[in-house]
Amino acid sequence: MKYRASHAALAIGLTSLVLGLATSVHALPPPAEPLTKPTYTPSPAPANPAILPIGSPIDFVLDDSISSSKSKAGEIVHMHLGHTLVVNGVTLAAANTPATLTILNVHAAAASDNDGSVQISIQPLGLDGKRILPIRAIHEFLTIEHTGGQLSTRAATDTITDIFIPYGVFYTLFRKGHNFVLPPGAVLRAVTAATVDASDPSAIAIVPPKPIVITNDKPHADFTPAPFYTAVPPQPRRTRSPRPTTPPTQPPTPLPTPEASASPSAELTPAGVAPTPTGTG
Repeated sequence: MKYRASHAALAIGLTSLVLGLATSVHALPPPAEPLTKPTYTPSPAPANPAILPIGSPIDFVLDDSISSSKSKAGEIVHMHLGHTLVVNGVTLAAANTPATLTILNVHAAAASDNDGSVQISIQPLGLDGKRILPIRAIHEFLTIEHTGGQLSTRAATDTITDIFIPYGVFYTLFRKGHNFVLPPGAVLRAVTAATVDASDPSAIAIVPPKPIVITNDKPHADFTPAPFYTAVPPQPRRTRSPRPTTPPTQPPTPLPTPEASASPSAELTPAGVAPTPTGTG
């Protein structure tokens, strides 16, 4: 009986606690106003509106398609200027001005998630039939760009496929990638590769960029100049001197015999000559 009474008291206490908390619930106060008000900075006006600097954006609209599976290296793709190009009140090129680009290299999609790619080069844009403006594509190597989330999702899907599907690793290994395709009407963004100076509307100048010169680099020549001095010939190799040898010893002189020493004439007479008689006639 006491056990039931204690449980009842505990239930009543929890109920009163919940009701007390429910009555104390109220809406959160609004956040305090920031001390500083947000400000905006307008885009600065160009320093010289009569000059179109190098690297200015310019858009083209494709008339032909670009595909990593159908395009060929060396193919010419036609397009046109998307907006009128005006500098200092002078119309340099009207909208729909024709332009072309050249496909330099094509790589079709291959197995093992190898996506296709296309390398392009935009030809200079003709201005009023007298001048040309060099153009450079922002991305000269066109391919499919995957985000980090797409790559992680594909990796997780491949892992699950390898675990739960028999021989799923072969499907992942031989799976073909996607081809890169730009249909007609797609906008191709590019930038100018030279500065357009329209300060004098009657004499518009196309100024190419100055070459980059690094003082630490040595000039490179396409040929090797002849030396201005005669090269020192190599020194001859030294030969070993012969070892000194002992001179030969002379044989000893033979000693005279007793008969030869007894007769004085034999000593004075040379060999092979008869002695002269000493007696008188």
